[in-house]
Amino acid sequence: MEKQIVTPKRSLTTETEKLLNNQVGKEASSSSAYLSMASWCEKSGFANAAEFLYRHSDEERMHMLKLFRYI
Repeated sequence: MEKQIVTPKRSLTTETEKLLNNQVGKEASSSSAYLSMASWCEKSGFANAAEFLYRHSDEERMHMLKLFRYI
């Protein structure tokens, strides 16, 4: 039987927690990549593309934080 992590609100199996933590890392990596691309676009004079990428960076960060708070 798998270990469970029990908190007042939920219980997660160890495997589920591992998968969620893995996804947190993917969301953080995506946010960082979008931020890097946005910065390059802004520096290179592509303001509209930069704004688009900044929004996507924020969105990925919000996904990460939702998962982080859930875990």
